[in-house]
Amino acid sequence: MKRFCAYLLLVGFSLCFVIGPVAVSDATTKKRVAVLYFEDHSRFDSPTGCGCVPGFIGSMFGTKKRWDLGEGFPKMLNRKLVETTVYEPVSEDELLDAMGFMELSRPILRKMDQAKRAELAKRLNADVVVMGDIRRFNQERLRANASRTLREGGREAQGGNARGSYVAPVILRGSFHRVTVELNMKFYNAAGTVVAEPRITTSGDHSYAGTKIASLEASVTEEGTNLTFGQTPDTQRANPRPIVKPTELNQIQFASAEYDRTLFGMVTNQALIKVVVALRDSVGPNFITPWESKTETPKKAQETAEKVVGGPIKGKIQYVDNENLDKIYINIGSNRDIAINQEFAVYTRGKPVRDLDSGEILTYLERQVAVVAVSEVLNDKISIFRVVEITEDLKIGDVVREITPEADASTQSDPEADAAEEEK
Repeated sequence: MKRFCAYLLLVGFSLCFVIGPVAVSDATTKKRVAVLYFEDHSRFDSPTGCGCVPGFIGSMFGTKKRWDLGEGFPKMLNRKLVETTVYEPVSEDELLDAMGFMELSRPILRKMDQAKRAELAKRLNADVVVMGDIRRFNQERLRANASRTLREGGREAQGGNARGSYVAPVILRGSFHRVTVELNMKFYNAAGTVVAEPRITTSGDHSYAGTKIASLEASVTEEGTNLTFGQTPDTQRANPRPIVKPTELNQIQFASAEYDRTLFGMVTNQALIKVVVALRDSVGPNFITPWESKTETPKKAQETAEKVVGGPIKGKIQYVDNENLDKIYINIGSNRDIAINQEFAVYTRGKPVRDLDSGEILTYLERQVAVVAVSEVLNDKISIFRVVEITEDLKIGDVVREITPEADASTQSDPEADAAEEEK
């Protein structure tokens, strides 16, 4: 009996060690993201409804509700962050508590300097701070209608004397709607410095062409064809159309579940997905989002890996603290077969190279700013490096390349060649 009790204690003690670290590692892999605000410069909001029906007409059909884009966009982005299971958004209560402690208001948030941003990020325990600017948010519309009357029967029937005659209206309808959402984003690290400033532009179209004869309606949209008889609710159609009518939009609350069924909502969600992808590409970690194909992405990664076979190992700095240069996180891991103390060169982005005719930026000049060496290989995707030589501060996103013997030889002088040159 004593041996059995001791065995149970041993098993329980072992489970504490096995289960405990797994839970902690899951919690520490998530990056905390603080979405501070979205500033609205789209000029879309109106005192009545969504702003789609302005003026006197809007006051008749509106719900006296504003589509507050500045309040709704952070909520929608936070929902997208949660869906990744990689990012953990800072809650609104946490943000308000930190703002109250630091005596910050929303107008002050827009004017914070680096020190204030770093202090706020530290109080929120945030790895990334996100700010947005809504530059464009609108729906363009083009409509056309035509109708005529279809009569069936002879002359007597048309005069109303035949039993088998009928008169049915024929209505031809066509419409085209386009929604455009344009965002200017800013990503800051925990130190309060800018990591990336991506510009996001997304558009979505909805076209409709239909013919209605009495109760029979045939329509064609980008989703396909529909054939309905009678008053079929749009939600029961084979291919439900997105909500685009201004009077219907005015009845919908922004950022609600019903908003996702509007053309506005579909384009907004696509724009915020691009924001999440830009966040991943700028600050990491590298993962497949829920909205990307899980079959195509690994294939693309495999093709990329095949292209670099035989070439130098490349990566980018994911996190750097210039006050502690012994812990630089770079997305080069054990799957690249690197060794401790192996050295890499760090290059930063320099002046842009533009096309002479169009002015388009083709690439950027690079300059070497440091040499780093592997200190610890964490997993197959990331390692910790330390600085060996440095000429200027490192930044997140700086390119890291393996120092190969060929590259090292090209930077060194040949004594025999130098001597021959002197003799000449």
